[in-house]
Order: sequence, then C-alpha cells, then structure tokens
Amino acid sequence: MDPVTHGLTGALIAEAGFSRHLGRHSRLILTGAAMFPDLDIVYRFAGLPVYIANHRALSHSFVGLIVSGILIGGIAGRLDEERRYLPWMAAIWVALFSHQILDLITSYGTVVLYPFSSTRYYFDWVFILDLFLSGSLLVFLIAARLNVARGLTRARTGLMVACGYIAFCALNHNLAMVNLRKAAEESGVAYQHIAAIPQPLLPIRWSGILDAETYYHHTSFFSFQKPAESFHVYPKTTGSFFEQKARSSEMGVLYFWFARYPVVEERVRGNLHIVEFSDLRFVLRLQGFPVRRPFVLHFKMDDAGNIIESRFTRM
Repeated sequence: MDPVTHGLTGALIAEAGFSRHLGRHSRLILTGAAMFPDLDIVYRFAGLPVYIANHRALSHSFVGLIVSGILIGGIAGRLDEERRYLPWMAAIWVALFSHQILDLITSYGTVVLYPFSSTRYYFDWVFILDLFLSGSLLVFLIAARLNVARGLTRARTGLMVACGYIAFCALNHNLAMVNLRKAAEESGVAYQHIAAIPQPLLPIRWSGILDAETYYHHTSFFSFQKPAESFHVYPKTTGSFFEQKARSSEMGVLYFWFARYPVVEERVRGNLHIVEFSDLRFVLRLQGFPVRRPFVLHFKMDDAGNIIESRFTRM
C-alpha cells in the first residue's frame, strides 16, 4: 500500500484511543510508526535490483516489526515523563502491524517470515493505491479531529469502515476467481494456477491470469461477470540459448525469485540479441492493449551469449 494510506491508518489508530492515554504526541509518533517499514526505500539509492531484493523484507517481517516496536517504543517511553514503556510499545506495534496487513492485501507480496524464509505472501485483494480506502480513512480522520467529544467514536468507526471495505474486496476477489474459473472452463484452458489481480481506480476490475503448462492466458474483466474479452496468450519461454543465459545470470535469478508470472520476449537488433522479462502481474491493459509494464528486465547479448547490458526499464 502507498505511504499516505499507511500514515492515515496510523493517525486514525492514534485517534481511536491511544492519543487519550499517551497524549497528543502519539498522533505524530503512531503516524510515523505506521509508515516506518517503508524506510527500506533507501535501498532504491543502491539501484532497482538491490531494492527488489530487500523491499518488503526485513523491515516488513514479523521479526523486523517486533524489534522495531521495541526500539521505537523504548525511545518513546524514555521520553515520556511517566516512563510508560509497555503502553508505548503496544501502541507502536498496532501501528506497525497495520502496515504489514495493508501490504499483504496487495499483489506485490511481503516476505513476512524473513530471515527464516524468502517466500513472498500476498492476498491480491486491493490495488496498491486505492482511493476508496485512502479517502475513507482521510474523511474519518478529519471528522475525528473536528469534534473532540466524538473523535474517539468517529475514529473507531473509520477503522471499522476500512476493515469492512477490505472485507468487501476480499469477497469481491473470491467472486472474480469464480467467474475466471468459469471462463477458463468454457474456453477449454487447462491451468495449473489461477489468479485475479486487482486493478487501479475500480475495486471491481481485475486482471485474470491462468498459468498453463507452457503459456499464460491473460484477460481483464469485472468481478460480477465472466471475462468478455478473449484470453491473450503469453509464452513462458522461447527455449532459446540466449534466454537461458539471461535466466542464469545474477539479475535473471533475482527476477525469477521476484516475479510470479514471468513472460519472455526475444528479438534481434543488428548483431545484438535482445531478451526481455516482464511480470504479467503488473501488466495493465485497456481496451485490449497493454499500457503499463513496470519491472521489465532488459538484456543485450552478442552472438556468443555474452551479456553486454542488463538493466530494468519501465514500459
């Protein structure tokens, strides 16, 4: 989820009771705590590969959040005149774990068991930027701040509304999966794995992916009806020598750890062989045409398969 939504959640958590017990400073501290795990954005300065390898890992894991809560809570408790260490830690843990939950409901994935496991977990319920969720949090936060007497009730109502919206998205995702399975059965596509990926702007719009043996079948649809457009077919592999060289490189190994539905494109440009990997999970299609393809890994190789260039591009 985006940092603004995390911050709004932390601020509303503070208004829901902690600010009355821990003081007005808890508003700022819990807002910061709810955003704190995203400090791993500093890895971005070391390049996108380092960022991909480390984002939503240690700082977003159970271990990282527990340690962060102890450290931040310890500092807050030390600065508190009443030395309320445990109440501060408890409040900060609530804000920190709200961050983990909001990230888990997206499709990007979070390595919650790091450092014991590198598996990424995800629920595919909500797009990473959801104006309905962020907007409801903002409305209730403003309402709580405008009326001190009713602020507690309004803040708690806002958190309940946010939870209700997430529950709606979860049920909506289940409906999308049902209709996607029906479309696959009618189209005669035998798949090994199926996914409905949330799309921006509307919580009822989904990107459907069928993982078949050698191909991915992809379509865009609304959750309340079966996909209207036909499936677009993407090859999992070309089987070429150049693709295998790209896959076995350090960048290639990282990419196939990160990607859930990696597709490959290959072409020749002069005396160079171009291999590109993209993750179908992030492809956005409008009217059948792809308009967004982030996290594309681009390779240039000579005839012998020596890698001349490997880099991430945004398409």
